[in-house]
Amino acid sequence: MKILRLPLLLIAFFALGTFSLNAAQLATVKALNVTGTVTKYTEDGGNSPLQAGDILKAGDSVSVTALSSAKLAFSNGSIIDLKENTSVDIAEFTQDGFGGNQSYEQLEADPSKSQVVLELNFGELDGHVKKLQQDSKFDVRTALGTAVVRGTQFTVKLSYNAKRGEFLLGVKNKDGKVIINSRCAGNFEYDKTIADKNYDSTVSKETNEFIPKTHTIIIRLNNRDPYFDTIWIQLKQYFPPVEKPDLPRVPSPEPEDPGIQIVSPNTPV
Repeated sequence: MKILRLPLLLIAFFALGTFSLNAAQLATVKALNVTGTVTKYTEDGGNSPLQAGDILKAGDSVSVTALSSAKLAFSNGSIIDLKENTSVDIAEFTQDGFGGNQSYEQLEADPSKSQVVLELNFGELDGHVKKLQQDSKFDVRTALGTAVVRGTQFTVKLSYNAKRGEFLLGVKNKDGKVIINSRCAGNFEYDKTIADKNYDSTVSKETNEFIPKTHTIIIRLNNRDPYFDTIWIQLKQYFPPVEKPDLPRVPSPEPEDPGIQIVSPNTPV
Protein backbone atom coordinates (compact mmCIF):
# COMPACT_ATOMS: atom_id res chain seq x y z
CA MET A 1 0.00 0.00 0.00
CA LYS A 2 2.84 2.38 0.79
CA ILE A 3 4.26 1.83 -2.68
CA LEU A 4 1.02 3.12 -4.28
CA ARG A 5 0.81 6.34 -2.30
CA LEU A 6 3.52 8.23 -4.15
CA PRO A 7 2.08 7.63 -7.66
CA LEU A 8 -1.41 8.59 -6.43
CA LEU A 9 -0.07 11.80 -4.95
CA LEU A 10 1.74 12.57 -8.18
CA ILE A 11 -1.41 11.94 -10.21
CA ALA A 12 -3.39 14.22 -7.92
CA PHE A 13 -0.68 16.89 -8.20
CA PHE A 14 -0.63 16.84 -11.99
CA ALA A 15 -4.45 16.80 -12.12
CA LEU A 16 -4.52 19.87 -9.89
CA GLY A 17 -1.93 21.55 -12.11
CA THR A 18 -4.05 20.90 -15.21
CA PHE A 19 -7.16 22.28 -13.50
CA SER A 20 -5.31 25.39 -12.41
CA LEU A 21 -4.01 25.97 -15.92
CA ASN A 22 -7.53 25.69 -17.36
CA ALA A 23 -8.86 28.04 -14.72
CA ALA A 24 -6.14 30.54 -15.55
CA GLN A 25 -7.39 30.65 -19.16
CA LEU A 26 -10.89 31.82 -18.18
CA ALA A 27 -11.80 35.36 -19.19
CA THR A 28 -8.86 35.68 -21.56
CA VAL A 29 -8.40 36.48 -25.24
CA LYS A 30 -6.00 34.67 -27.56
CA ALA A 31 -4.45 36.17 -30.69
CA LEU A 32 -5.10 33.70 -33.51
CA ASN A 33 -3.60 35.59 -36.44
CA VAL A 34 -1.56 38.78 -36.66
CA THR A 35 -0.57 40.56 -39.86
CA GLY A 36 1.68 43.59 -40.08
CA THR A 37 2.32 45.88 -37.11
CA VAL A 38 0.03 45.26 -34.15
CA THR A 39 0.86 46.34 -30.59
CA LYS A 40 -0.58 45.15 -27.29
CA TYR A 41 -0.68 47.46 -24.28
CA THR A 42 -1.02 46.17 -20.73
CA GLU A 43 -2.80 47.83 -17.85
CA ASP A 44 0.51 48.65 -16.15
CA GLY A 45 1.68 50.67 -19.16
CA GLY A 46 3.85 48.06 -20.87
CA ASN A 47 3.68 47.40 -24.59
CA SER A 48 5.07 44.86 -27.05
CA PRO A 49 4.33 43.53 -30.55
CA LEU A 50 1.28 41.28 -30.56
CA GLN A 51 2.06 37.78 -31.84
CA ALA A 52 -0.13 34.79 -32.66
CA GLY A 53 -0.69 32.79 -29.49
CA ASP A 54 -0.40 35.76 -27.12
CA ILE A 55 -2.96 35.89 -24.31
CA LEU A 56 -4.77 39.12 -23.41
CA LYS A 57 -7.03 39.92 -20.47
CA ALA A 58 -9.25 42.68 -19.12
CA GLY A 59 -7.36 45.97 -18.98
CA ASP A 60 -5.24 45.23 -22.06
CA SER A 61 -5.48 47.14 -25.34
CA VAL A 62 -4.61 46.43 -28.96
CA SER A 63 -3.54 48.95 -31.61
CA VAL A 64 -3.47 47.99 -35.29
CA THR A 65 -1.61 50.20 -37.76
CA ALA A 66 -2.09 50.68 -41.51
CA LEU A 67 -2.00 47.57 -43.72
CA SER A 68 -2.26 45.39 -40.61
CA SER A 69 -4.90 43.22 -38.93
CA ALA A 70 -5.47 40.83 -36.03
CA LYS A 71 -7.92 38.04 -35.24
CA LEU A 72 -8.75 37.53 -31.56
CA ALA A 73 -10.62 34.61 -29.94
CA PHE A 74 -12.31 34.88 -26.54
CA SER A 75 -12.57 32.08 -24.00
CA ASN A 76 -16.37 32.33 -24.38
CA GLY A 77 -16.06 31.35 -28.07
CA SER A 78 -16.49 34.81 -29.60
CA ILE A 79 -14.11 35.95 -32.34
CA ILE A 80 -13.32 39.46 -33.60
CA ASP A 81 -11.28 40.69 -36.54
CA LEU A 82 -9.53 44.02 -36.03
CA LYS A 83 -9.04 45.98 -39.24
CA GLU A 84 -6.21 48.39 -40.01
CA ASN A 85 -5.96 51.71 -38.13
CA THR A 86 -7.95 50.38 -35.19
CA SER A 87 -7.59 50.78 -31.42
CA VAL A 88 -9.61 48.68 -28.97
CA ASP A 89 -9.57 48.21 -25.20
CA ILE A 90 -10.70 45.07 -23.38
CA ALA A 91 -12.51 47.12 -20.77
CA GLU A 92 -14.23 44.22 -19.02
CA PHE A 93 -14.11 40.43 -19.26
CA THR A 94 -15.31 38.06 -16.57
CA GLN A 95 -16.36 34.44 -16.96
CA ASP A 96 -17.66 31.65 -14.75
CA GLY A 97 -15.83 28.33 -14.69
CA PHE A 98 -16.81 25.47 -17.01
CA GLY A 99 -15.69 21.94 -17.89
CA GLY A 100 -14.21 20.51 -21.07
CA ASN A 101 -10.95 20.94 -22.94
CA GLN A 102 -11.99 22.69 -26.17
CA SER A 103 -9.81 25.46 -27.52
CA TYR A 104 -11.11 29.02 -27.83
CA GLU A 105 -12.00 28.77 -31.50
CA GLN A 106 -13.66 25.34 -31.16
CA LEU A 107 -16.42 26.59 -28.86
CA GLU A 108 -19.81 26.70 -30.58
CA ALA A 109 -21.54 28.66 -27.81
CA ASP A 110 -20.82 30.58 -24.65
CA PRO A 111 -19.89 27.70 -22.24
CA SER A 112 -20.62 29.72 -19.08
CA LYS A 113 -21.86 33.12 -17.98
CA SER A 114 -19.52 35.81 -19.33
CA GLN A 115 -19.41 39.59 -19.34
CA VAL A 116 -17.48 41.29 -22.16
CA VAL A 117 -17.18 45.01 -22.77
CA LEU A 118 -14.90 46.27 -25.54
CA GLU A 119 -14.16 49.93 -26.08
CA LEU A 120 -13.57 50.76 -29.73
CA ASN A 121 -11.56 53.98 -29.61
CA PHE A 122 -11.49 54.30 -33.39
CA GLY A 123 -11.36 52.00 -36.41
CA GLU A 124 -13.33 48.90 -37.36
CA LEU A 125 -13.95 45.41 -36.03
CA ASP A 126 -15.92 42.48 -37.39
CA GLY A 127 -17.26 40.13 -34.76
CA HIS A 128 -18.88 36.74 -34.40
CA VAL A 129 -20.43 36.34 -30.97
CA LYS A 130 -21.50 32.74 -30.41
CA LYS A 131 -24.81 31.96 -28.70
CA LEU A 132 -24.65 33.57 -25.26
CA GLN A 133 -25.92 32.38 -21.89
CA GLN A 134 -29.06 34.17 -20.69
CA ASP A 135 -27.13 36.35 -18.23
CA SER A 136 -24.10 36.92 -20.46
CA LYS A 137 -23.35 40.08 -22.40
CA PHE A 138 -21.08 41.24 -25.20
CA ASP A 139 -20.99 45.03 -25.67
CA VAL A 140 -18.88 47.21 -27.95
CA ARG A 141 -18.74 50.76 -26.58
CA THR A 142 -17.74 53.77 -28.66
CA ALA A 143 -17.81 57.54 -28.17
CA LEU A 144 -21.08 57.74 -30.13
CA GLY A 145 -22.93 54.74 -28.73
CA THR A 146 -22.83 51.11 -27.66
CA ALA A 147 -23.58 48.01 -29.72
CA VAL A 148 -25.24 45.36 -27.55
CA VAL A 149 -24.71 42.01 -29.26
CA ARG A 150 -26.66 38.80 -28.62
CA GLY A 151 -25.19 36.01 -30.70
CA THR A 152 -24.57 37.21 -34.23
CA GLN A 153 -22.07 38.34 -36.80
CA PHE A 154 -21.72 42.10 -36.80
CA THR A 155 -19.53 45.07 -37.70
CA VAL A 156 -18.81 48.20 -35.66
CA LYS A 157 -16.93 51.10 -37.23
CA LEU A 158 -15.98 54.46 -35.72
CA SER A 159 -14.34 56.80 -38.20
CA TYR A 160 -13.81 60.41 -39.23
CA ASN A 161 -15.07 61.71 -42.57
CA ALA A 162 -12.63 64.46 -43.53
CA LYS A 163 -14.73 65.75 -46.43
CA ARG A 164 -17.86 66.25 -44.33
CA GLY A 165 -16.06 67.16 -41.08
CA GLU A 166 -17.89 64.64 -38.92
CA PHE A 167 -17.47 61.47 -36.91
CA LEU A 168 -19.47 58.42 -37.92
CA LEU A 169 -20.51 55.30 -36.06
CA GLY A 170 -21.69 52.44 -38.24
CA VAL A 171 -23.16 49.26 -36.74
CA LYS A 172 -24.29 46.38 -38.95
CA ASN A 173 -26.30 43.38 -37.78
CA LYS A 174 -25.50 40.61 -40.23
CA ASP A 175 -27.64 37.72 -39.01
CA GLY A 176 -28.71 37.93 -35.38
CA LYS A 177 -29.70 40.40 -32.68
CA VAL A 178 -27.96 43.74 -32.15
CA ILE A 179 -29.19 46.77 -30.22
CA ILE A 180 -27.63 50.22 -30.57
CA ASN A 181 -27.70 52.57 -27.58
CA SER A 182 -27.03 56.21 -28.47
CA ARG A 183 -28.24 59.79 -28.06
CA CYS A 184 -30.40 60.46 -31.08
CA ALA A 185 -33.72 62.29 -31.28
CA GLY A 186 -36.68 60.71 -33.06
CA ASN A 187 -37.12 57.30 -34.67
CA PHE A 188 -34.79 55.57 -37.09
CA GLU A 189 -36.20 55.25 -40.59
CA TYR A 190 -34.54 52.87 -43.03
CA ASP A 191 -33.85 53.67 -46.65
CA LYS A 192 -33.63 50.10 -47.93
CA THR A 193 -31.17 48.58 -45.40
CA ILE A 194 -29.59 51.74 -43.93
CA ALA A 195 -30.82 54.15 -41.27
CA ASP A 196 -28.93 57.44 -41.05
CA LYS A 197 -29.26 59.77 -38.05
CA ASN A 198 -27.41 62.61 -36.32
CA TYR A 199 -26.00 62.26 -32.83
CA ASP A 200 -27.54 64.85 -30.52
CA SER A 201 -25.66 65.59 -27.29
CA THR A 202 -28.65 67.61 -26.00
CA VAL A 203 -30.69 64.40 -25.66
CA SER A 204 -30.79 63.64 -21.94
CA LYS A 205 -30.37 59.87 -22.14
CA GLU A 206 -29.55 57.12 -24.59
CA THR A 207 -32.29 55.36 -26.50
CA ASN A 208 -32.29 51.70 -27.58
CA GLU A 209 -32.81 50.72 -31.19
CA PHE A 210 -33.02 47.14 -32.47
CA ILE A 211 -31.18 46.73 -35.76
CA PRO A 212 -32.94 44.28 -38.13
CA LYS A 213 -30.92 41.49 -39.69
CA THR A 214 -28.74 42.56 -42.65
CA HIS A 215 -29.38 46.23 -41.76
CA THR A 216 -27.02 49.03 -40.75
CA ILE A 217 -27.40 52.09 -38.55
CA ILE A 218 -25.15 55.09 -39.15
CA ILE A 219 -24.88 57.80 -36.49
CA ARG A 220 -23.21 61.07 -37.44
CA LEU A 221 -21.65 63.71 -35.18
CA ASN A 222 -20.99 66.93 -37.04
CA ASN A 223 -18.60 69.64 -35.88
CA ARG A 224 -21.42 71.96 -34.83
CA ASP A 225 -22.20 69.74 -31.85
CA PRO A 226 -20.20 70.70 -28.71
CA TYR A 227 -19.52 67.00 -28.06
CA PHE A 228 -17.35 66.95 -31.18
CA ASP A 229 -14.36 68.48 -29.35
CA THR A 230 -14.85 66.17 -26.37
CA ILE A 231 -14.06 63.15 -28.54
CA TRP A 232 -10.65 64.54 -29.42
CA ILE A 233 -9.87 64.97 -25.74
CA GLN A 234 -10.85 61.35 -25.15
CA LEU A 235 -8.73 60.06 -28.02
CA LYS A 236 -5.58 61.68 -26.62
CA GLN A 237 -5.83 59.40 -23.60
CA TYR A 238 -5.40 56.26 -25.70
CA PHE A 239 -2.31 54.56 -27.08
CA PRO A 240 -0.93 55.48 -29.47
CA PRO A 241 -1.78 59.19 -29.07
CA VAL A 242 -4.01 60.63 -31.78
CA GLU A 243 -3.28 64.15 -33.01
CA LYS A 244 -6.22 66.44 -33.60
CA PRO A 245 -6.41 67.51 -37.25
CA ASP A 246 -7.20 71.06 -38.32
CA LEU A 247 -10.95 70.64 -38.81
CA PRO A 248 -13.06 73.06 -40.83
CA ARG A 249 -15.56 75.02 -38.72
CA VAL A 250 -18.27 75.26 -41.33
CA PRO A 251 -21.81 73.87 -41.33
CA SER A 252 -21.90 70.27 -42.51
CA PRO A 253 -23.65 69.80 -45.86
CA GLU A 254 -27.02 68.12 -45.94
CA PRO A 255 -26.72 64.31 -46.28
CA GLU A 256 -26.75 63.18 -49.88
CA ASP A 257 -26.26 59.48 -49.39
CA PRO A 258 -25.13 57.08 -46.63
CA GLY A 259 -21.72 56.61 -48.22
CA ILE A 260 -18.77 56.82 -45.84
CA GLN A 261 -15.28 57.98 -46.67
CA ILE A 262 -13.12 56.38 -44.04
CA VAL A 263 -10.13 58.28 -42.73
CA SER A 264 -8.38 57.18 -39.53
CA PRO A 265 -8.23 59.93 -36.88
CA ASN A 266 -4.44 59.56 -36.76
CA THR A 267 -4.14 60.30 -40.48
CA PRO A 268 -3.11 63.93 -41.18
CA VAL A 269 -5.88 65.90 -42.88
